[in-house]
Amino acid sequence: MYDLIIVGGGPAGLTAAVYALQKRMETMVLAQDLGGKARYTFHLGEMEGHEVIAGREVVEKFRSQIEYLDFAYQLAEVTKFEHKKDHFVVTTADGKTHEARTVIWATGARTEYLEVPGEKELRGRGVSYSAVSHAPMFLGREVAVYGKGPRALRAVAELSLIANKVTFLAQEALPESALTEHIQKSERVEILEGYAVDEVVGGTEVSGLIVSKDGDWRELNVSGLFVETGLIPGSEMVAGLVDLTDDGYIQVDCSNATRTPGLFAAGDVVECFAEQVLIAVGMGATAALSAYEFLLAQGRLPSWTDEAPQALSEM
Repeated sequence: MYDLIIVGGGPAGLTAAVYALQKRMETMVLAQDLGGKARYTFHLGEMEGHEVIAGREVVEKFRSQIEYLDFAYQLAEVTKFEHKKDHFVVTTADGKTHEARTVIWATGARTEYLEVPGEKELRGRGVSYSAVSHAPMFLGREVAVYGKGPRALRAVAELSLIANKVTFLAQEALPESALTEHIQKSERVEILEGYAVDEVVGGTEVSGLIVSKDGDWRELNVSGLFVETGLIPGSEMVAGLVDLTDDGYIQVDCSNATRTPGLFAAGDVVECFAEQVLIAVGMGATAALSAYEFLLAQGRLPSWTDEAPQALSEM
């Protein structure tokens, strides 16, 4: 029986693991990889090699610590999650089951791809799925935003202050709001409602787009495409144990606790203003400390197996 199981190996999960291990909690990280989206880099022209995502170096340090402590993680896909009376049971694809008194759900959120020619090849070379992360790299350039809802509107507004021109490929009618009015009045923004992206054009980086609507084909000369259709949070397996937003994000309190005692959530799977590495890192630390306090309140002091204390003293 573990003190804590962390499902997910992105910034939130890795941070939570380091904090939990330092608290001498018997911890297991179950994830398909260590690092998650934080290992994603974005390169563009003269900015080649520039790491855009803030906090990546911090996450890499956490990842290296966890990789060293091989007893504290397993690279595995979680296929089933159960809540028993006073503990949780996690099953992985290889059929193994793991039990824990507390769990931190840090499965992140999946990007929704367009699945059009050129998109995959040019990801990180002009194709982005997060304006809040990559907009500053497009100072003085021409870009396009494809998407809908508040996320796309915020992306267009931010880019209109940075890029020379923003073509907004709006996938739905724009709502009446102050933000919409601002975008419509901007001389740097062109709005094309209902146009689909058919192809992303470019060699080593994006040089244009082919878009269409009802047989009207256009070629846009842009150096960046921001796909702002939203993310898909990995909350399906815990849906019956937590409160979710309409978009499927987990709702937590200030201690990153869900409505199920002992179950915490952190990172991009949680309802949050923006998906950023440092925000996820903070949530991971909060969730781990909260899980520790939860065990203490129940009179369950963390307990270790033989090799763990000596290995942890070297962290």
